[in-house]
Amino acid sequence: MKKFRFSTILFLVLLVVLSALFTGCGGVDEEYEYNDKIVTNEKAPVEGDANLTAISGFVADEEHKFVELPLTVTDETNSGTLEIVAIGKYTGPNCDGVEKEELKDAFAILVKNPTDKVLSVASLEITYDKGKTCSFNPSNIPAKQSALVFVNSDAVEYKNVKKLECADPFILMSDSLPMIEDKVGVDFKDGQFIITNRTDEALGDVYVRYKNFSDGNAYLGGITYSEVALDVQPYETQLIDAPDYSETNSIIIAVENFKITE
Repeated sequence: MKKFRFSTILFLVLLVVLSALFTGCGGVDEEYEYNDKIVTNEKAPVEGDANLTAISGFVADEEHKFVELPLTVTDETNSGTLEIVAIGKYTGPNCDGVEKEELKDAFAILVKNPTDKVLSVASLEITYDKGKTCSFNPSNIPAKQSALVFVNSDAVEYKNVKKLECADPFILMSDSLPMIEDKVGVDFKDGQFIITNRTDEALGDVYVRYKNFSDGNAYLGGITYSEVALDVQPYETQLIDAPDYSETNSIIIAVENFKITE
């Protein structure tokens, strides 16, 4: 009887060990085993100039006489630089305003990051007429790429733009955008990000940051959207709503994780 009990216990211990080994070698749920890459979009902007005539809803003003373009804007304090390469009117959804209203013939600027770094965030206070200002806030523009940016408060009709002056800009650059592709897979289905931890490490909070883009090799709006999966455990998969992401016109630009250390 003792020999039988010993053999049974040994067998159960062996099962536990084998189960642990199996989990350690790949404990992702079978349904999400495929999710080992971060979804991308081959239509996303690349290095090079934007095609002004192809940007959805944008009509560049080629006849303005109040500013010479491209206009280089420099933040001497933070050593940041960008270029305003075109101005004009835009009709379409407002990505950058407080409310997502439709714009018609609204003031928009095309900004380019001419450097080898990432334009992390910028704040441009533009004087467009005597005593009248508005602001633009481009963010996360990769090296040598462009974005069509809208006023981040109440829209300004382009017909009211009589000048373009930018004083004391804030421009912050970074070396790169984080992408933890060796740790997570990110897919998109039915309005949700599928975020899978491929490791045996607790990742903390995982942020997925993305931008929308237009035809014409330009991002649409200065805004960077962000969704978060909280307290992601080893081999865990979370489904997170991503209401502003489009399979056709969005691109994930960064995936990063943050752990709270006690």
